[in-house]
Amino acid sequence: MPKVRAYGADATLLACRETGYGVAPLSSYRSLDFKSCDLSAEQPLGDDPLLGRGRNAQDPYRGLITDEGRIEIPLDLRGSGFWLTGLFGDPATVQTKASGHIAFSDQPAANSTIVLSGVSWMFVTGTPTANQTQIGASLDATLTALASDLDASVDAEISKCTYTADTTDDRLEIEFDAAGITGNVFTLAASANSNGTTSAATLTGGGYQHEWLSGGDDIPSFTFEIGHPQLITPAFFRHSGRSWRASPSRWAARAGERHRAMVAQGEEKAAATIDATPAALALKRFSQGRGFIKRGGSSLAGVTGGSLTFSNNLERVRVIRDDGKIEAADPTIASCTGTMTLRFDGATLVAEATNGDPVAVEYGFSMAEGWSLTFELFRCFSQTEVRRFRSRRRRGQLRLARRLRRGQRHHAACAAGQ
Repeated sequence: MPKVRAYGADATLLACRETGYGVAPLSSYRSLDFKSCDLSAEQPLGDDPLLGRGRNAQDPYRGLITDEGRIEIPLDLRGSGFWLTGLFGDPATVQTKASGHIAFSDQPAANSTIVLSGVSWMFVTGTPTANQTQIGASLDATLTALASDLDASVDAEISKCTYTADTTDDRLEIEFDAAGITGNVFTLAASANSNGTTSAATLTGGGYQHEWLSGGDDIPSFTFEIGHPQLITPAFFRHSGRSWRASPSRWAARAGERHRAMVAQGEEKAAATIDATPAALALKRFSQGRGFIKRGGSSLAGVTGGSLTFSNNLERVRVIRDDGKIEAADPTIASCTGTMTLRFDGATLVAEATNGDPVAVEYGFSMAEGWSLTFELFRCFSQTEVRRFRSRRRRGQLRLARRLRRGQRHHAACAAGQ
């Protein structure tokens, strides 16, 4: 039933990459998930009073058009690729292989089994036959023989993988030979008396790895349409020439916010949507509970929150035009700044803030299925620390806030598809 007033629950957001700046594509739009949006064009009224016309105010004139705003978005597996492409340009994409392992706490018992893609493999004390491995004098010897036997197997399922004995961690490492998502259905199991524990029910991580690098020159533009289709008089606002100005984000142990600040050439209103059958991506959100942050490749303890803003520092190109719109939005210096808040222990990042040495910082999110989203900042510089004490009931807390500046930023995301 048509509605008198617009509500966010009824709003739609469509987007499509432009082949020429400011030229809206006629089809192939994508429906996007979002939490809030304030994208809109503004044309201010100028005031230039003239003398000799009395005390009453004179008519204003219309100023230049600015079309800017922010979109708050969820951090999800498939949608992140779209937003990162808008911010950095096209990624470099390679296929990745699915992998997993079986970890052994002790020697497997005689006649115990592991099951690989439905094929049972038995541990025996005597001379092994097909689909069997002889238990060795030590767990290391057993694992070495197991990996060799599996690699030599002619079974159609077993031969789909490469097997390696990790005698340091007492694990059988398994990697699917073909890159892509096919290996993610290769199942793993181990009987209780084998003393083996599988990394997961199946191999994980097969798919596509996409890498976005900062500083690229080819930053695409998009046409966005914000629609209110449930109104009695439907309204659709199209923003062409939209480019990503900045990407501010806040991260914490329990919640986070991610926005995209944008600049567009202009806005047009329409009575019907530009694409009645847009494509849609399945929503699969990353969880804050599976977040991580590292310094120099090692986990950084005590971090309670922070913020990060990457900016393309767009230059609005103003030329004389009869429509008041900008000619283009050119990216200039790519920069990244932010803060990090952590519980003060007297050591973490103190030396770096004092001597000014850069550090490599990495943070991101992962999923149990093996997908991950990682943000890498290769050279971060810390200002002198700011310490704040405050009482929280009967216990004290000291926080150390740091300002990060980056020399170069790199994004890598592993996604389910291109």
